[in-house]
Amino acid sequence: MSVASGKTRLFEEYRIPTEGDEELFAMAMMPRHPRRVVFMPPLVGAGAAQAPMTFRNMVKRGCILLSYQYRGHPKCTGIFDLDTTVVDTRYALMWAWNYAKDRGLPLHALTQCYGTVPLLAQFAPGGCGPIVTSISLGSALVSMDQILQIGDFVPILARHLGIKLDLAGMLDGLKAKLFNWRSKPCRMALYEYLMQMFPELRITPESFEDLAYDRTDLESTLYQFLTARYFHRVSVPARIPCHLFLGVRDDMMHLHTDEGREIYENRVRELIPHAVPHYYDIDHFGRGPGREPLIEVMADVCEESEQTLSRKSTVAGAPPMRTENNEVTASVLE
Repeated sequence: MSVASGKTRLFEEYRIPTEGDEELFAMAMMPRHPRRVVFMPPLVGAGAAQAPMTFRNMVKRGCILLSYQYRGHPKCTGIFDLDTTVVDTRYALMWAWNYAKDRGLPLHALTQCYGTVPLLAQFAPGGCGPIVTSISLGSALVSMDQILQIGDFVPILARHLGIKLDLAGMLDGLKAKLFNWRSKPCRMALYEYLMQMFPELRITPESFEDLAYDRTDLESTLYQFLTARYFHRVSVPARIPCHLFLGVRDDMMHLHTDEGREIYENRVRELIPHAVPHYYDIDHFGRGPGREPLIEVMADVCEESEQTLSRKSTVAGAPPMRTENNEVTASVLE
């Protein structure tokens, strides 16, 4: 178990070992009287404090809010791509389980948007996802193309490169490493596309929020986005409550219409049949009058799942044995 590398007024800071000699930077927002640990896989480009600050009112309910950064982000080692988010989340989740176990506390999982992808990937065969007591998913991605459509990026890239290009050609080019993603045309094409999709985020031709492209394998990231199967064979045990928190103003995920909500719920039921959707008067970023009630219900989910477990003498499936070095032997990408 790693020890705290430092303390601030609101947070404890940690280093979490991941593959090889790589390390992740993590932060835990601490309540005065801890009752549980809430594990929070981050967004791409986010700092380790972003998720805890978003849900900070849960600290009043005794929640230690624990998040981290993926490789390639500031204060972490390594290079970013999508596959590493899945591997990093597995190591971080095992570390969080040891952290909670040391304190005699239950472990829950809560994440937003892209963070859903590496979290649910832990519920594929060989994954360690079943060690959590409950799952809360805000604005959850349940398919990779739910917001970003790479097909819309292709004509932008083609225009900046001055070539003819279709989606199949782009996929072949990525596989054959034909594009120079350090070049100005490629960077400007990506900048134009992402600014159209996320005009309110901090995006430059050199970075996406806190993630610098010089520490990103853009070619692998795009190829993995188009070909990866992170939800393949995912199975969340019915004994683990799973709640989705969604916004009726979320036009990015098409949840602002009845048809969009029906399509989304059908996909959720395919992935997690027992998941319970909750709708609030918020947008994709959690802005709106439903924000505070939503956070209170997320804390309720933690407490209710703990009460349910306490009424049972046994729980199906024992957690994995504690590992001091966070060893992970099974691939989470198979």
